[in-house]
Amino acid sequence: MLSYKQIICKELSLRKKYIDLTTTNVYRLVNSYGDALPEVTIDVYDKNLLVQYFKSYEIQSKDRICNDLKDILAPESITEKTRLKGEDIKTHLVSGKGLPGDFVVTENGIKFNISFLEGGGTGLFLDQRDNRKKIQAIAKGKEILNCFCYTSSFSIYAKIGGATRTTNIDLSKKAIEWSKNNFLLNQLDVNDHEFIVGDVWEWLRRFQKKGRTFDVIIIDPPSFSTSKTTVFTAEKDIPGLIAAGLDILREDGILAFSTNIAKINFSKFFQLLSRVKDFTKKTYKLIDVSSQGLDFPTDGVHVIEPYLKFVMLSC
Repeated sequence: MLSYKQIICKELSLRKKYIDLTTTNVYRLVNSYGDALPEVTIDVYDKNLLVQYFKSYEIQSKDRICNDLKDILAPESITEKTRLKGEDIKTHLVSGKGLPGDFVVTENGIKFNISFLEGGGTGLFLDQRDNRKKIQAIAKGKEILNCFCYTSSFSIYAKIGGATRTTNIDLSKKAIEWSKNNFLLNQLDVNDHEFIVGDVWEWLRRFQKKGRTFDVIIIDPPSFSTSKTTVFTAEKDIPGLIAAGLDILREDGILAFSTNIAKINFSKFFQLLSRVKDFTKKTYKLIDVSSQGLDFPTDGVHVIEPYLKFVMLSC
């Protein structure tokens, strides 16, 4: 059985071989069972590390992990988040001068604002790195709609890829402000883009009523959300949500849909996809299927398949 230090060194070696660390300083270093450290993830955010525990670990084990990370990576800070089922997320500083609350990382040469103070989210979902590149590659000359945009990482990739305009929708005012800050961080004029605080369902209906359409639509919903008029649960509402997007997708356009709900495996997801026809007259073809990056492996035993489903559809 490998020691914590051996595991960390082994996985760091893998990442160094396949992630361009000259343009990317943010990635997952250890991914739970996939990297032989059950229920633990370790993320690198430039010189700040985030260690997350999804089950109780003895303090001695946590100390060894922390000390090994210091020896191998010499980080400025190490932050711990404990995420036990049925309990609130607990965040505390393990090493360093203070909890990293506002700093910048670089992914594929693109800058993003990060905070470890925001509960479960940090401002950037690391497992979507390769999928963001896919959006960048198809964005030139296109008008983009980004639903449930969070901090608009997909939109920033799209704009840098040559998109003419992005429209970004999220129910959270804080997320929209974070989005604008990310645009500014990359010297992108926010006045050339649209930022909407609102209910995605409502806006999809509004766009359809007005006849407004888009070349590329990105839909990456949370597993559960509540607005003044809508209670959204992914398993129930995925087919209707995709259908609403297809209804405002231009001919030969692309709709990218993503969900990270582990209990909806790939088989279940494609069953849900087959029900899209019940909510729209538009037909679609499936043109691409992908998942998380190589820094998010599974072991095929404790975690049989990747949790992230990312598909591209075209009319």
